[in-house]
Amino acid sequence: MRNIASLAILIALSGASAAAANEAEVPLARTASEMSGAEIDAYNQSRATTDPDYIRCRRIEQVGSLVKKLRVCHTNAEWRRVTDKGNQDARDSMETLARGWSNSQEPAGSIVPAIRPQ
Repeated sequence: MRNIASLAILIALSGASAAAANEAEVPLARTASEMSGAEIDAYNQSRATTDPDYIRCRRIEQVGSLVKKLRVCHTNAEWRRVTDKGNQDARDSMETLARGWSNSQEPAGSIVPAIRPQ
């Protein structure tokens, strides 16, 4: 009996916390980069800096300009996905380099004639 009662309490608490989490989530009307600084501050006000929904902005230098910078804003979760994607791309590139860029077959119209032993 005690196990059944504790299981029921656990299920009720998990359902209540999920409902509270859904109520706390406010979908963004615009992308984070389009929001003003005041809007981002208001959105982040009740969130911890480690919260996956906390919005962070970075200024990225634009190629060809010494001064101009682009403001890019994402949530912590989105920044994590961007970082993970970049790391995976780098790992894939290194694996390709380690294999030697070889296709293991010569192109059909190769300039170099095939050398055959006599």
